[in-house]
Amino acid sequence: MGSHPISLEAAADIHSPTSLSTQTVTVYTRHNESCSKNGEPYWKRCHCMKYLYVYRENTSRQVSAKTRSWEKAEERAQEIRDSWSPVKALQRELEAKVRRSEAREVQITDAVALFLKEVERLNREEATRAKYRLTLEDRLLNWCAQQKPTVARLSELDVETMRRWIHSWPGAPTTRHNQHQRVITFFFFCVEQGWMKENPARRIKKVAPEQDETQPFTREQYDALIQATWLYDSRDGKKNGDTVNARRARTYLKLLRWSGLRAGDAACLSRDKLRDDDSLFLYQKKVKGKASSSVYGLLPHDVAEELRNVPRNAYTHPSYFFWSGRSKRKSEVSNWIKIFGKILAKATETHPKLFLEADGSSRSAHLHMLRDTFAVEYLLAGMPLEEVSRLLGHSSVLITQKHYAPWVLERQQRLATSVRTAWSTMGLNTAAPVINIADGRSGKVVRRAARS
Repeated sequence: MGSHPISLEAAADIHSPTSLSTQTVTVYTRHNESCSKNGEPYWKRCHCMKYLYVYRENTSRQVSAKTRSWEKAEERAQEIRDSWSPVKALQRELEAKVRRSEAREVQITDAVALFLKEVERLNREEATRAKYRLTLEDRLLNWCAQQKPTVARLSELDVETMRRWIHSWPGAPTTRHNQHQRVITFFFFCVEQGWMKENPARRIKKVAPEQDETQPFTREQYDALIQATWLYDSRDGKKNGDTVNARRARTYLKLLRWSGLRAGDAACLSRDKLRDDDSLFLYQKKVKGKASSSVYGLLPHDVAEELRNVPRNAYTHPSYFFWSGRSKRKSEVSNWIKIFGKILAKATETHPKLFLEADGSSRSAHLHMLRDTFAVEYLLAGMPLEEVSRLLGHSSVLITQKHYAPWVLERQQRLATSVRTAWSTMGLNTAAPVINIADGRSGKVVRRAARS
């Protein structure tokens, strides 16, 4: 059995009343009976159990330090002393928070991997997922690995660090703007998971994107492109527009022009989307708090018939007009871009004035311009902007207004009326004929309206 604990009298002998403070913690050794230092409670170097004598507010108690080491017993005594100090208690609380935060610290690689899985779970388009992988895996992770020291933890991506990375981005303003938005989305995900308190990328101002002027095809250009499909799949230099490839290309261009579909949507369009009344299912519109409603567009009868009878090639799936059903949407669009390039080259050969600038350089021409042509023709015919926005499938009419506002007929007519009224006030002759921009499809009048 070990020796008895020291008494208050013994403690008083050690700490005289004049020196005994109102609170104290003292380490002492409770020796075994066989210990050669039995009777010396403050001997440090034996392997007997260490105890703590705690005296506070005229009350004393003796507790085990649960160790045979004098040094560890002193650490426990210091913890008790610190617990009596409000300042020390606050310091310990802050240190505990830091330790808990470090314990659940998230690595950047893990955060990126989980975010990409979430994007895939939400069934985002493959093109969208590829852009996130490019931004986060190929660019962010590589940049972090190249820093000295390496940036590994999510908490290290503060505003200053993010600013250094964003300043290193190459590319056009629109490219950098879109990449910045993807980074903001990633950090919003991290904040929602509780890994970060704020979004550092949002505190850095995005560069303004370049707003390209919407340039649809003129009617003459569109006619020239359709005519070029008769030469697209020519044999021996002869006109042969009834081949499978030529008919498919011609039908695809007409579908883009008269449906307003995006290139990928048209390329992967299923046959069940076209109804007997020549209406074409465009998309399912979601209305908050209400059941979703289907949105249909109407095709001209001859275009609808041509689409129904479009021939299949060796790879076309029976359920689709053009698609094999196996390739990725991105690959299908790339294939049609190549076909359109060949058609454009034929059209440029036969109608160089329509597709070449005065200096011989090529004018802008791409598949999406057929969607722009669809929208602009309806706007110039007087269709309200809201209805055109619905046909295009934009999530907000503001998006449509951003790209197509200069083409709204009513707006242009109001502007012309305001100018004529101002001229009348100035005393100018306003008898000059007024150009109806709805008839100005040669190209020059349209472009002037777009810049106004």
